[in-house]
Parts: sequence; structure tokens; C-alpha cells
Amino acid sequence: MNLANRRVVVTGGAGLIGSFLAERLVAAGAQVIVADDFSKGRRDYLAKIADRIEIREGDLEEQPAMERALANAEVVLHLASRAFGVGYSAGNHLSILDHNERITGNLIRVLARKPAAWLLVASSSCVYPDDGPDTITELPLFSGEPEMANWGYGWAKRMLEQKALMLAKEIGMPLTVVRPFNIYGERYTWSGDASQAIPMQVKKVMDGDNPVVIWGSGTQRRNYLHAVDCADAMAGLVEAGFKGVVNIGTEETVTLRELAETICRVAGRHPHLIADASKPEGRRIKSADSTLLRKSYPGFRRTVSLEQGIVRMIEWYAGNFGGKVA
Repeated sequence: MNLANRRVVVTGGAGLIGSFLAERLVAAGAQVIVADDFSKGRRDYLAKIADRIEIREGDLEEQPAMERALANAEVVLHLASRAFGVGYSAGNHLSILDHNERITGNLIRVLARKPAAWLLVASSSCVYPDDGPDTITELPLFSGEPEMANWGYGWAKRMLEQKALMLAKEIGMPLTVVRPFNIYGERYTWSGDASQAIPMQVKKVMDGDNPVVIWGSGTQRRNYLHAVDCADAMAGLVEAGFKGVVNIGTEETVTLRELAETICRVAGRHPHLIADASKPEGRRIKSADSTLLRKSYPGFRRTVSLEQGIVRMIEWYAGNFGGKVA
């Protein structure tokens, strides 16, 4: 699909991934419409393209806001969700599911009446069970329980996928479902104790915490991908006309301790690192089989290494908290 001159709506388009996706789409010549309530997304994340996009502000948990957001859309890239780190998920699984289900319901109802020429929905690697393989292929949606540390969010994304699939089949709308793995980046809005792993660890190190506490054993392994590369994959898959479900991530992993050590080294800090096994850590190893992604979008490249991404995250800390980089 050639996105040039297409009216493309990005829900959650002012967020971490969405803002990079909006830039990628503008570069492709699309007429980009960003729909966001700015609860976590920020207008300054869109500063580079502010004069070339339309912004439709509103809470997509409300039906009228979703209707305004998708008005006259030719292509819909649905990223909007209520997502936080594992520290928030414990004890809030039902509310996370409920909030995201409202957004999903509104999306499906609007598109059922006014279909788009293409729909992409952003699911999550949280849909996968904890006892699956270390390197995960695109497993069936309802294979066991979703990731227990993000149980409510995992179920919300499973329901999003299933409802989008039903809608696509019933009305004949092309559908791309993406399951991103541990996406991070400097356009991250701090959420306090509910923040995600990399910004949490960067802030601990830069705040001068000593010791720096790593949640879980510290030996759990994760694949991390910068948001700019995730955004490119999303746009590239639609441009390639990929229909179906695909992971966005790579096979390469690091332990959380190695992650913390990298942050310390790049920042020039030397705190003592300790692991707190009483904190949730999720599955032991979590990486993506990228075979289908690379086949479906041959242009996929990891352009931001983890170390380069950490440099950018340290700059994020300085910009948001006024810290001095050593």
C-alpha cells in the first residue's frame, strides 16, 4: 500500500511509539491525523512535524471522541492504550482490562459503520504465556494465560486482536496485527512507580541511588527495541501489504542486571547493584522470533543499538528531571 496522500489516523499518535510513527508517515507523504488525549503523550513529541499534521484531541474511551478521531480516515493505525509498568499492574489488572476494553469497543463500533481501507492494531508480547519458548514465534492467541505480570493488559490485547479479526473478516477490511516486544525510547512520559523498566532504571542511576535495586532476580532476559525502529516496522508492514499477526522485536537479549550495568557505564556512575527477588520479574527469557517480520518487511533494520538508546534515555532524564550527565 502506498501511503502517500492517504489520510492516516494514528490513535495514541503523541505517545512513545506513535510520535515516531507519525514522523515516519509524514516522511512517506501521508496526510497524518494524530488522535490523542495527551494523558501520556505530549505535543512537544510532535514538534518536528507539528505544521504538517492534524491533531484531534479527545479521550478515546468516549464514543464521540473515537468518532471524531476516525472521521474520514482511509488508514487507521491503532496504538492508543492504557499501559504502565509491572509495578502498577499488580492489583490493577481488572481496571487495566476495563479501560482498554472501552477503547477497543469504541474502535470496533466506529469501524463497523465506516470501514477503513486498512487497519493496523498494536497488540503486545504480553499476550504470550509465561511458559512458552524462550524465543517466541507468532503463537495462537489463546494458548494458556497471558503474561501474569501484565495479566490484565495481556487479556486486553488478546480481546483487541480477537475483535479486530472478527471485524476484519465480517466486513472484508485488511488487518495487520503487531505484537511489539519491550519498546523503549526517549519520548517517555514519566509515570512514577508505574513506569517501565528502562526509564525506571535510568532514573534510579541518574538520581544517585545507591544501591540501585533491580526488580526480580536480575537474571531474567529481555529483548529491547527502540521506538523509532518499532514505528518503522509498523509503517513498513502496512506499506508491504502484510495481513496477519507478526512480532516486532529481535532475538537478541540482555539480562536486567546487564541492562543496569550498561546504564551505569554509559552514565559514568558506579552504584552497587542488588536484586530484589520479592518484586515481580515476569518470564525468565523473552525474545521475539523475527523471521516473519523480516520476511514480510524486508526493509526492517535495527537502527538504534541498546547502547545508543541508553544514551538517548540519559538525555531524556536530563531534559525531564534536570539531572547532570557525568
